[in-house]
Amino acid sequence: MENLKPIVLIDDDIDYIDLMVEAYGTLPYRNKLLIFHDSIRAYEHLVENSIAPFLVISDIIMPKMNGFELRENIQANPKFSGHMVPFVFLTGAAELPHSSNKSLAENGFFEKKSDFQDLRKTLDEIINYHYNMVEV
Repeated sequence: MENLKPIVLIDDDIDYIDLMVEAYGTLPYRNKLLIFHDSIRAYEHLVENSIAPFLVISDIIMPKMNGFELRENIQANPKFSGHMVPFVFLTGAAELPHSSNKSLAENGFFEKKSDFQDLRKTLDEIINYHYNMVEV
């Protein structure tokens, strides 16, 4: 089933990844998490293993390859042709494009939440939205 494909989490902040993993563990979803602290390693792993994930949740500002470049590389790779790989970006408020919060969410940008309950709620909303998109 489509929604059992893995969810990819990418952030060079190890503590934030740990917080996301903990928050995800409290949610009802059972997709396997693929965790990366380096976007190049994430890309290589997905390509080498021909994994078209259910969802990629990524930081934008990372060394070597930023989140936008990662998305472009995945979309351009022939191994992913025919697969829609949705990207959502969690990033610091200072890095967000200037727009209303609703508009940002509609375009896949979410502010990083340091409060556990806020992060949990945000992850739940993101994943639930994509589950509903698959079922439509």
